[in-house]
Amino acid sequence: MPRGDDVPFGPPLHHRAPAWAGHAVATVAVVCASALPVREDQSPDWQSSLAIIAVVSAALLLLRRRLPVATVAAAVGIVWVAVPLELFNPGVVLAAAIATFTASRALTRRQALWLTIPTAVLVAIAGAVAVGRGGMQYLLFILLFGALGDLVRVQHEQFVAITERAERAEATREALANQRVAEDRLAIARDLHDAVAHQIAVINLHAGVAGSALRERPDDAEHSLAVIRQASRTVLTQTGDLLATLRDPGSPSTGPGVVPVGLAQLDDILRQFRGHGLDVTVRRLGEARELPAAVDVVALRVIQEALTNAHKHGVEHRAHVVLEYLPDRLHLTVVNPVPTRVTGAAAGHGLVGARERVEAVRGTLTHGRAGVGSWALDADLPTPVALPTPGRGSRP
Repeated sequence: MPRGDDVPFGPPLHHRAPAWAGHAVATVAVVCASALPVREDQSPDWQSSLAIIAVVSAALLLLRRRLPVATVAAAVGIVWVAVPLELFNPGVVLAAAIATFTASRALTRRQALWLTIPTAVLVAIAGAVAVGRGGMQYLLFILLFGALGDLVRVQHEQFVAITERAERAEATREALANQRVAEDRLAIARDLHDAVAHQIAVINLHAGVAGSALRERPDDAEHSLAVIRQASRTVLTQTGDLLATLRDPGSPSTGPGVVPVGLAQLDDILRQFRGHGLDVTVRRLGEARELPAAVDVVALRVIQEALTNAHKHGVEHRAHVVLEYLPDRLHLTVVNPVPTRVTGAAAGHGLVGARERVEAVRGTLTHGRAGVGSWALDADLPTPVALPTPGRGSRP
């Protein structure tokens, strides 16, 4: 892990001083500390030797970041070499302390303890031997630098952890934003399919009728063309409403003048299918009740999609719808005849969208052959029972 300078409480990593500044400060501090006398009877003739050992100690600190443990060992060795030569001085002790500080930053806390404590003890013993009195101050001095190194390491790890959490949070926000965009696109595709698919199927069906009846049955052709005009007008209106909503996403979707989409519009949709020649019968089982808004919309769209498929791919122009209100769910079944020679039908975009709508409210949808010559679509939509609204005299 790259390190900055050796200032214990430095600024964040991207604002730290270059490495040479730390080396310069350490060198100046060691050389200046070496000039301080340790004993009053110390001879001035040893100043040149003190300068040499101070320079050696300062030069040794240049390796403390690449070889932290070896530098500490070498600094302690210089301290003990200085004792018999009577060159023991505060500069060599400071060099050992700086090396310990750097090693404590580079190692784990346990490794730093195993390094700092023996170093402090050895330097304290050397100081006691050289000065002739207790070396407790040297012991505390080394331990202090070791503790400061560990503190800076912890501060750096916390800073890195905070930075990583911020980056992960930013990535999560971006992922959520992309997910919302994808969900919005899927919702737009579903709404566009709901608005267009049925009307296009009607147009395609009556265009074929008009083409075949144009010469022999002009009245039927005229009726089919009128249906095509109405379906075209309807799909253009619905598409325009959808585009207006997209241009103004802040427009209210509910209000006094907006009718909520749900099974309340089922009779209108059935009336449209019956007007296009599909004989639809409806059977309601159980006691009808108000459904959650999301489930209400999904139920209507699933029935609409099933009837659209019955109109496009079915035979005999009829379909049967069953709505069964169960205590905890709404069960929908739409059955229509299909050609007996067809072994199955591929799931188009409409059925895929219907399944996604059902799964969005934690329901299940199945479709396929239901016996010979019939096709069925079944949907189970959970309907949690709403809590009763407290009355005027009831307690909340």
